[in-house]
Amino acid sequence: MKNRPLLLLPTLFLLALCLETCTPSIYSRLVAESQSAYVGGYTRDEGWVNGKGKGVYRIELDKKGRITNQEVVAELINPSFVKESADGRYLLATSELSQPKERTGFIHVLDVRDGYREISKLPSGAQAPCHIELVGNQILMSNYNGGVASVYVQSPNGEITLTDEFKVPADFDARDKPHLHSANASPWGSLIAIADLGSDRIWLFTLAGGKLTPYAQPFVELAAGAGPRHATWSADGRFLYVINELNSTINVLSNDAAEKKMTVLQTISTLPEGWEGKNSTADIHLSRNGDFLYGSNRGHNSIVIYSVDKVTGEITFVDHESTRGKTPRNFAIAPTGRLLHVANQDSGNITTFTLNEKSGKLTFTGQDYQIGTPSCIEF
Repeated sequence: MKNRPLLLLPTLFLLALCLETCTPSIYSRLVAESQSAYVGGYTRDEGWVNGKGKGVYRIELDKKGRITNQEVVAELINPSFVKESADGRYLLATSELSQPKERTGFIHVLDVRDGYREISKLPSGAQAPCHIELVGNQILMSNYNGGVASVYVQSPNGEITLTDEFKVPADFDARDKPHLHSANASPWGSLIAIADLGSDRIWLFTLAGGKLTPYAQPFVELAAGAGPRHATWSADGRFLYVINELNSTINVLSNDAAEKKMTVLQTISTLPEGWEGKNSTADIHLSRNGDFLYGSNRGHNSIVIYSVDKVTGEITFVDHESTRGKTPRNFAIAPTGRLLHVANQDSGNITTFTLNEKSGKLTFTGQDYQIGTPSCIEF
């Protein structure tokens, strides 16, 4: 009995050698699939949302996508959108302020390696900053109120500097006040599409050196009352998929780079035929392989699924999947491409689905994780 540990030594040595040298191995694959993510949300009562969050959360997930732990890494007010730098060194977060005495929101830069120490905090340029886009060391912040998109440049030490602003012209004739909801960079990063929910337009710019320059075609006009919110580009930059909050549709825009022209190619509903309940859409993402497109419905409380024709760019309805929660404001596809996580804002839960990369369909895993008023998930 006392000699048994010695007999196990050769086996343990071979096991350690395999884990160290056998690539790709089952071990390395499981480690790669176990990861963390950030969750942003609302922390106070704003009238239209009663925030129960405590700030920015870091969640741990196992290889099956199950959330195993959470911790608050930054106690910010209303960090409704968060974004991690490409190298994982910095975490950027909004502070979505819009109460009468609050003239502006803020952008925060946190040093992940230094315990999420705040490196920079700058005004966002207007009320209710709600989206962050990264293009190299350039940062675009969209403000829902005021019609302002701000551009910052990040230095090697992590600090940011305001370098430019786009303000919707004061004399611009629109259906509503400007409401910039997102800036979406093309795959090569130089063409920026800013979704303006108030004007039903996609404003177009080139971006270089922290400066925005109006594109040859300054905007794309969408249907009156559409309310463009978020968008995602195809991997080759030929198509832009825009989800419209107010009329529950998706527009497919064709991008002719040679002619510097974008046109509306297709409009399709996000709702089942005949459904008459109240609804507004929110988020939109392509699958990792680009074969499927997903959008979230708030009201119908579902993820709508389409197949994508990569040649024509057009999409075809596949299915709806209930989010098992209320008001799916945001969702994220895990880096593996095989799991989709939904932030259900008003029911305060994150639900998880397996994603079939061949059919595009989603299957609920059973995970219903409680967390305070989640509005964004970032891997």
